[in-house]
Amino acid sequence: MLVTGAASGIGRAFAVSLAAQGASLVLVDVDAARLDETVSTIRSAGGAVSLRTMATDIGSAADVRQMAEELGSHFESLDLLVNCAAILGPGAFAEQSLADFAKVIQVDVLGTVHMIHATLPWLRRARGHVVNLASTASLHGWPLLSAYSAAKGAIENFSEAVRPELARDGVGLTAVFPLLVDTPLLQRGGLPPILRGRRISAERVVSETLRAVERRRPRLYIPWSARLVAVVHGLAPGLLDFWGARFGMPRR
Repeated sequence: MLVTGAASGIGRAFAVSLAAQGASLVLVDVDAARLDETVSTIRSAGGAVSLRTMATDIGSAADVRQMAEELGSHFESLDLLVNCAAILGPGAFAEQSLADFAKVIQVDVLGTVHMIHATLPWLRRARGHVVNLASTASLHGWPLLSAYSAAKGAIENFSEAVRPELARDGVGLTAVFPLLVDTPLLQRGGLPPILRGRRISAERVVSETLRAVERRRPRLYIPWSARLVAVVHGLAPGLLDFWGARFGMPRR
């Protein structure tokens, strides 16, 4: 099993949970130091059957290709790929540099694309499963989160488009739409007000996602109320516009 973004947050929670279940793991993140912290956490809890780390920038197609070549000599199949790696890139669109905006797209969108493309031969052999972390920001974009909303919206639509293609080879795909998750991504200062609500634990996201994978569910909303965002966006998006205007933009 392979988890990206395993150095912290949801990715680390996936790594710890899967290791506790006896999975053989490959953990990927650009932050090598924090990736080592994840390994220490796993080992202090009893370790894993097999554990390998790869300090890789998934936003770089060349880096992912090199990673795949290195891993190819160790295994030929992959039961589960969990795409957690993401950056937030908050801020007013007019005040962001194009480079900052592009970096969010590069990591959040192309990183996911690179990983699936590189591991697809292994997933096919195992008739494995892919988990893509989307967001309620992919269901309705929020002010001061334009880059992240654009990226996660792309993840949602990419997942919908590629799912039937993967299914022809026996590979499943679950897109996960969590609301607000208590991770380091949301623990920094200067976040838009819309991100300051009640949060769910990363462990809850992991447990519900793994159950969804067992059932080969195409979509998962956590908590159930996250599904309302999708429903309201389809039926009365103006209500979400009001919500975003009220809680997304700081008062001047």
